[in-house]
Amino acid sequence: MMLARSTAEAGGTRSVQPMRSVKLRRPSICATLLLIALCASPALAQSVEIVVPRHLSTVIGSTNVEVRVGAPEGVEIDRLEIVVDGEALITLKAPPWTASWDAGDGSSGHRVEAILFLADGRTARSAVRTSPLRINESLEVSLVNLFPLVLGPDGNYVAGLTKENFRVLENGEPQSIERFTTEYRPLRVAIVLDTSLSMAKGGRIDNAKKAALGFLDVLLPDDETLVVNFADNVRVVQEITTNRKQLTAAIEQAEASGGTALYDAIWRTSKKLEAFDGRRVMVLLSDGRDEAANGFEPGSLHTLAEARTQAVRSEVMIFAIGLGRDLDREYAREWTRSLGAGGGSSGVSLKDLLENLAVTTGGRLLLSPGASRLRRAFSAVAEDLRNQYSIAYDPTDQKKDGGYRKIEVSVPGREVEVIVRKGYYAPLEEPAESSSR
Repeated sequence: MMLARSTAEAGGTRSVQPMRSVKLRRPSICATLLLIALCASPALAQSVEIVVPRHLSTVIGSTNVEVRVGAPEGVEIDRLEIVVDGEALITLKAPPWTASWDAGDGSSGHRVEAILFLADGRTARSAVRTSPLRINESLEVSLVNLFPLVLGPDGNYVAGLTKENFRVLENGEPQSIERFTTEYRPLRVAIVLDTSLSMAKGGRIDNAKKAALGFLDVLLPDDETLVVNFADNVRVVQEITTNRKQLTAAIEQAEASGGTALYDAIWRTSKKLEAFDGRRVMVLLSDGRDEAANGFEPGSLHTLAEARTQAVRSEVMIFAIGLGRDLDREYAREWTRSLGAGGGSSGVSLKDLLENLAVTTGGRLLLSPGASRLRRAFSAVAEDLRNQYSIAYDPTDQKKDGGYRKIEVSVPGREVEVIVRKGYYAPLEEPAESSSR
């Protein structure tokens, strides 16, 4: 009876009489075609379905796409196109209706679409979205992400290596690499500038600002950046953004004054970057000295060890740019925390201090004896980041004990230097009574 009412209305007849008294008229050709299309569409839509990956699942590294395909009876399939993030991945003419692609490190979600083309000109589509890996999912996925930089004997980058070229040890035990890619992924970069009074000497602050602005020029549009200044206190001048105008304005407002809270800057910036997925990078410009403006007490509330540990826990790579001509002959102070006790030499040069921070976290130390050479140092950091490999492994030791695990990455059979973080802290499982997700 409902069909009778619809047909009558499509043919132009309207009536307020009960349906039994409606006189059926022959439907027009247009109405007939509309009915056929409405009846056929659901079956056609169901003829293509993405089975893998599942909608809103998280995918990492080499990922399969599997599509279930069917066609209405009597209609042939012309082709199936698989599209990822708006770009055609593959065109298939016959089963199996599968493909694979590199989904990256999980820092971004993706849109996967399957488009079925039938021989009669009709099409059907199916699409799913995958979700980025969140920080609170890391315990479940448990992959350890590494971003090694490989240098040859001449100091040049070694490109073209494959998954099979790398060997990974954790606490001396071989690990199986689950994911490998050379694809450049967006960065989360913190530009951390020393704006203490010592930066007023010889135009250092102006050259530092010019160099940092030049660094922005070599970042890609999807790279996210935040700007942190430190003197007596640590100040996040610009929250993380891709907006170059806002970042430029934040860098340009830097002025030199006060003491140097270096360790607090490293600690706080590491905590800030911890909230973001993907590769976390700190570009730190400093002379390596931590002291108050009066020169008789530390500039930070945190110690060097605390700052370094936080960077490792937050999985932040520190690329330190050491500014000064005599960093290898100037020594960090070892402060006793008593008020007015002053401090003596720690026996560690400022160069060694900055280098230890960089090496431990998988970054590098670049020295800039003069302020005029800062731009070159910032450019070198950008080149390093572009030439990193990305690998991940699922550790054989699955204990969530919060312990430190040593990492060794090598390229057997090749005379190379591998720059990568030296270890990580295993997750710590919360007691059952306080655990909530």
